[in-house]
Amino acid sequence: MSNGKTEEMLTQLIQIVGAIQSEIQGMKAEIQGMKAEIQGMKAEIQGMKAEIQGIKAEIKEIKTEIREIKERQDEYEMKNEERYDELMRAINTIKADQDYIWQKAVRNEREIDKLKKHS
Repeated sequence: MSNGKTEEMLTQLIQIVGAIQSEIQGMKAEIQGMKAEIQGMKAEIQGMKAEIQGIKAEIKEIKTEIREIKERQDEYEMKNEERYDELMRAINTIKADQDYIWQKAVRNEREIDKLKKHS
């Protein structure tokens, strides 16, 4: 081979290697950009995880509050039932007293009527 062809081949090889190096540099830059994006996504995911933990804690608190409210509601219902039963007993006693008073009043009226007729 002649020197000219050898130089030409070397020039072509240098150009090819230069182009490959340029592509590799471009790929490295893209990879660095992707790494940066991945790091950003990781940070966002960590933030989301923290938010989810906060939401879970709030849900747990809400569940506890709901349970306490239900317990109080059950207590109120029991107290209301007791009050209702107490009122019904009082009403039944008043009805019994009223019936007794009416019976006594009727007996007294009859006796008064009998006494009027015999006098």
